[in-house]
Amino acid sequence: MKTKIENIDDLRAERARLKNQITISGMRLKQEFNLVKEELQPARQALNFTKSLLVNNRKSDSIVGMGLRFGVNTLLRNTVLARASWLTRLVVPYVANNFVSKYVANNDDAIIEKTVRWVKDKTEEEKPVLKHKTGFVEKGLMWIKKITNDDEKK
Repeated sequence: MKTKIENIDDLRAERARLKNQITISGMRLKQEFNLVKEELQPARQALNFTKSLLVNNRKSDSIVGMGLRFGVNTLLRNTVLARASWLTRLVVPYVANNFVSKYVANNDDAIIEKTVRWVKDKTEEEKPVLKHKTGFVEKGLMWIKKITNDDEKK
């Protein structure tokens, strides 16, 4: 839409109209963007959940997490997935390791506490009561005492 500009007032009016049109277009664009964003929210949540299962987040990796990942990887590849296809043997341990990593990152202290308690319970057995065994020197001294007591009584 072209308007004929004949003087400075027409130029100022046209400039104001165009600025207003830019502002209105920007507002419409933001509204449409927000609508699209709302429509894509369920898909975004599903994608974030899938991403949380698939992405390694080992910034604060602990020895417990490394041990569990090694154990899960070995257990899955050598027993459960021993006869599976190569794709399954590649994907399943990866997802399982990421799941274990997330679980350990959230429950690291509780896992360590349970492990320490289990080890403590297994190592604290009742100690057998040891009877005192008299040594050679003690036996000799007891014999001398016995003889001297017998001599005094006579």
